[in-house]
Amino acid sequence: APEKVKELCEQAAQGEIVSCANFNEPAQTVIAGHAKAVERAGELLKAAGAKRVLPLPVSAPFHCALMSPVVPRLDEVLSKVAFKVPSAPVVTNVEATPNADPTKVKELLLRQVTGSVRWIECVQSLEKAGVTKIVELGPGKVLCGLVKRIAKGLECVNVEDPASLEKTLAAP
Repeated sequence: APEKVKELCEQAAQGEIVSCANFNEPAQTVIAGHAKAVERAGELLKAAGAKRVLPLPVSAPFHCALMSPVVPRLDEVLSKVAFKVPSAPVVTNVEATPNADPTKVKELLLRQVTGSVRWIECVQSLEKAGVTKIVELGPGKVLCGLVKRIAKGLECVNVEDPASLEKTLAAP
């Protein structure tokens, strides 16, 4: 359970950083932080009965406090962007609630650098808002797989090329 993963990360930290980076689905939580702390957390998770604990080949410890040095530079870049009101509210990963306020976008993007991806809550928020179909853009169907494990009633389709786009557009 995500709460148990969070608790074990706190135990494993020992003065270093290790935290939940992505709450992907009820049985899958990604952690990030200092390598040794992540390793300690992995051992605690295995001892607690985790089905699988495996390292992910990523280029940085995304969505944790170790990314905080990036925030000032991103802030500088985003300060030059004029955000407009979106045509539909966007459920943000950092709050897992819909946002249509362009004045909040910069702050939400900055918080996302070090904040957890709350995908479970995002999908639940979409479902609660009455969404019935989700379109995953990009190669693969990872997000559609996660959606099915979170909200079985939501339809999820993948668009990754012109053929899948045409198929999705033609569907009722």
